[in-house]
Amino acid sequence: MSNNVHSQGPTIGNVDGVHVWQMATYPDLRGRLFKASTAANQDLLPISFKTYEHFFTESKKNVFRGMHFQGTPHAVSKIVSVVQGKAIDFLFDMRLDSLTFGNLQIVELDDTVPSSIFIPTGVAHGYLALAEKTIISYRMDGSFCGNCDGGFSGELVADHLPILLAETIQSLRDTELVTFENYHYKSKCGN
Repeated sequence: MSNNVHSQGPTIGNVDGVHVWQMATYPDLRGRLFKASTAANQDLLPISFKTYEHFFTESKKNVFRGMHFQGTPHAVSKIVSVVQGKAIDFLFDMRLDSLTFGNLQIVELDDTVPSSIFIPTGVAHGYLALAEKTIISYRMDGSFCGNCDGGFSGELVADHLPILLAETIQSLRDTELVTFENYHYKSKCGN
């Protein structure tokens, strides 16, 4: 895969197959209930999705996580939802055969207007937490495979962050990721 087409940065725009929706919210004197999805309402998520694995991340303000994906042969789609806090979510289309290859879709997540995002396989994901204790829910349609886990540097989205990428809090792994221009995915799976 030649990534040099992105040397001037990604194209801002929608990514084919990404679906964003606002969760139904039911407030009362006890607080709120918000429903991320239901198989009974195809308007919310018009894609068949079965959750295989579900986990949460809690992030401090200014934590940047990304850009991550799980590739073949164990590629997964996911649904991310804001549970608490605020974040800027970044979705980058890496699929060479996609009409939106190279597009970067940016979505603001805020628990005051809870939203979910369906992310198809081949789309890398990352986010910047804008509030303390930002909690993001991840539902995956397959199990995690460390041998198919991929990622490249957040430099791809650096121009769209409200702070310098160098000022964000990142894992050691994320700070060592190469730029997208120099990234080539290769699974370590034997099958």
